[in-house]
Amino acid sequence: MRISLPLLSSYSWLNSLKASQLQRIAQATGIQSSGTKACLIARLKEELPQREPENRMRACTSTSTSTSTMSILSIDMGIQNLAYAHLLVPRDSSSHSGTATAPAVVKLNAWRRLAVSDILLEPDPDARSSPPGKTKEGRTAKHQGKVKEKEKEKHTFSPAEYARTAYALVTGLLHAYRPSHVLIERQRFRSGGASAVQEWTLRVGVFEGMLYAVLHALGCERRRAGGGGAGMRPVVLGVEPRRVGAYWEGRLGVGADGPKKTKKASAREGKKVKINLAGEWLRAGMVGVEAGSGSGLPFGLSVADDPELRALVDAYLRRWAGKSNPGTSVSRPKAEGQVAAEDDGTVVEPPDVRKMDDLADCLVQGVTWLEWQAMKQRVATEGLDAVLQLESGKL
Repeated sequence: MRISLPLLSSYSWLNSLKASQLQRIAQATGIQSSGTKACLIARLKEELPQREPENRMRACTSTSTSTSTMSILSIDMGIQNLAYAHLLVPRDSSSHSGTATAPAVVKLNAWRRLAVSDILLEPDPDARSSPPGKTKEGRTAKHQGKVKEKEKEKHTFSPAEYARTAYALVTGLLHAYRPSHVLIERQRFRSGGASAVQEWTLRVGVFEGMLYAVLHALGCERRRAGGGGAGMRPVVLGVEPRRVGAYWEGRLGVGADGPKKTKKASAREGKKVKINLAGEWLRAGMVGVEAGSGSGLPFGLSVADDPELRALVDAYLRRWAGKSNPGTSVSRPKAEGQVAAEDDGTVVEPPDVRKMDDLADCLVQGVTWLEWQAMKQRVATEGLDAVLQLESGKL
């Protein structure tokens, strides 16, 4: 998809649309779709791209315009099951000369799930050579794992401990990946309409706030110091999981009664949609399928040539497909369930993919955010034509 500038700056044509059309635009671009027609118009005019450089939407992408690659770090929040995906998105050289082109290929550079209590057991972030969760993950012998479990039991998740963990996680991720954008899953205190507030949701909510605080503090310090670069002062954005789910339910026509139904999908069905999306994208990426050939595949997806990453992707795909035979491996890494020795004598344990939903959530969140940015640009440049194509299902 090629986008031509200049952008339409007034959006006066929004006033002639129906409320349902405005909601469709909002849903397709990741913008809040609730409220009256007047509220929707005001919100769209504010959050869709503008010609002025100080516009809020332009600010979200200005951090990485001077580089050839966008570095997206997508985080699915959790305490025992935090997951993150690192995506590299090449920028077309024409984006600096008046046009912007949606990426043809998105590269999955890293993909991990970890328990945040393990981070304090790892080396100091300034001295570590590997990102959080990689130094010991998959390289710990059984007797060492028992020692770690005993150490984890001592953690109380006090505010001071949360602060140390948040700082270690954020500095480790910034050092390892130098992201231009950090996407953090927004938390809710209640799920599924329940009246009770679970303790674990409070813990995750506290940790979420500390990640924002650390990122903001580090950004301010580096801005005052006059250095650090975009990778050390990324744009930090919260992403609501319900908007991600609604986007794909609308795009794939999936509801609680199956395909092409309008009934809202349950939380469990929403997780299945994301797990299946990630599986389709990863399978296509591993075998080199072009964009558009898989179910809901928005871009071509490639997987970095990292043995640990490919082993995790392969384990995810085999669990997703319900296959236990190592001979069905896609990437041909060391088979799941097989313990092998590295050249340096350390023990390699099979990847843990029991929590597929967390791994899927962070990957789908990152890809969806990229979809939203491309759609915002398209609505801004094509105007009413883009709306008509949305309604016809051609976008």
